[in-house]
Amino acid sequence: MTTTWRDVARKDFADAVRSKMVWGVVGVFVSFMGLLLLVAGAAFPSDVEVEAEMGLAFVAELAQLFVPLVALIAAYMSVVGERRSGSIRVLLSYPFTRFDVVAGKLVGRAVVIGSALLVGLVVTLGLAVVVYGVPEAGATLGLFASVLLFGLAFTGLGVGISAASATRGKAMAAVIGIYLLFLMFWEPIAAGVYYVLNGTRPGIQVEAWYFLLKRLSPIEAFRALADSIFEISIGSPVLLPVEDTAGATPEQLELANRVAGELPFYLSEWVLVVVLLAWGVVPAALGYLRFRDADLG
Repeated sequence: MTTTWRDVARKDFADAVRSKMVWGVVGVFVSFMGLLLLVAGAAFPSDVEVEAEMGLAFVAELAQLFVPLVALIAAYMSVVGERRSGSIRVLLSYPFTRFDVVAGKLVGRAVVIGSALLVGLVVTLGLAVVVYGVPEAGATLGLFASVLLFGLAFTGLGVGISAASATRGKAMAAVIGIYLLFLMFWEPIAAGVYYVLNGTRPGIQVEAWYFLLKRLSPIEAFRALADSIFEISIGSPVLLPVEDTAGATPEQLELANRVAGELPFYLSEWVLVVVLLAWGVVPAALGYLRFRDADLG
């Protein structure tokens, strides 16, 4: 019987489902999301009517912090863990190629993380309904789809790092660095590039390429996608005053009002989906190339 990456994916899925660490991380994710939803709901005065979509928007805002953590923690040991234990040699003694191993790990972890995020979203959505009311079906489906895409992006990053790393320590350091890069440093880097090229910080009116550069980050891409789904601005989990927009109104900060003329195609919503899909595949492919040539002895 021919064995393929599908067999690796099935085994990896079964192993990951039994992992207490994965479900422990999901439990923490759900607990924090639920607690923050309840606290945020209680902060509104009783005479203030809050739209149900606000609950979903708040879930999307919190997801920027927690979804990358869940995906990276669940994925970063997928390949390097097998190398560390020596089981990779047993796995490769079967008629599996190294491509089968990486592809199977990517698919297996993506299914596990997607399932875990779905469980977390269903529980969190239930709490959001209690606090904020029943949202529209379209907005709910949009939230689920965007969060799953977001999780896939960081799953690909985690598996790619795992495949490229020779030790657990190197994989962990890379995962922490990637998380901090996209959470805290990507926007300052983009603003720094803008400053170098234009001699000024990004203001209310900026060149379109600046937003493209920002949106190459999976966190920025997810936030922009969520903005388009809920038609409101989803806040950043880390507020850094890198743009010269003090005193600007929310209307002035809308994308259409910050870019002169017609928006270029690369600022369309479908490009955000492509960016997230690319982060789910390209890092894993690059990690495979490193793993393919690695000495596993």
